[in-house]
Amino acid sequence: MLRGAIERLSRNRVISRKLGNGASIFVSPDSALRYWKSLKNDPLGQLAADFVDEKSVVWDVGANCGTFAFSAVHAANVVAIEADPFLANLLQRTVLRNGWSNVELVCAAVSDSRGLAEFTIAHRGRSSNFLTKAVGRSQAGGSRAVLTVPTVTLDDLLDHRPAPTFIKIDVEGAEVDVLRGATRLLSEARPVFYIEVDAAQADACRAIFSSADYAIEGDYDWIARPSI
Repeated sequence: MLRGAIERLSRNRVISRKLGNGASIFVSPDSALRYWKSLKNDPLGQLAADFVDEKSVVWDVGANCGTFAFSAVHAANVVAIEADPFLANLLQRTVLRNGWSNVELVCAAVSDSRGLAEFTIAHRGRSSNFLTKAVGRSQAGGSRAVLTVPTVTLDDLLDHRPAPTFIKIDVEGAEVDVLRGATRLLSEARPVFYIEVDAAQADACRAIFSSADYAIEGDYDWIARPSI
């Protein structure tokens, strides 16, 4: 009951937090209650420190409030992709606050085709938002709203943006569709991936990476690297 009350009090709240790299960003505990706490030791900050340098091109698929994208702001180019208009607005506010010219926002969902799709805003926290056809995860706690959002594929982005060297994917059960829309990306650009994989999607995701000659490290938070 206490958690539910805190979640309700967090609805649409916007606060400012500092990341481990010193960047000041806008976040919302409506996305995740952990945003009430310090983000200086956020694990996504360590991920950026380990895999991103000043020559990297980074795509953050399911950027949420941008803790990974903005931890990777030392990269040459960062594309933050977020379908939820509320969270996308926070991302844009952070970019404007800091004057980052190397960060671009794409307000869309990534899937296996270009078009329009239903997108569910999770009842409990926006970090559990999901493409409705992907069903989502139990942490969503149901739906508070359903929006229609544009969808793009990673191959679409490859046609219009510099090829990525590192991609983070957190899409709440839509992992297979994201990878199915990345055929050319996997064969041509061959970035390193960090991908949070739902147990129900794991076998299909593993098969896609294997067919593209990628090696996987980890259980359900994977690092996938080109084998060749």
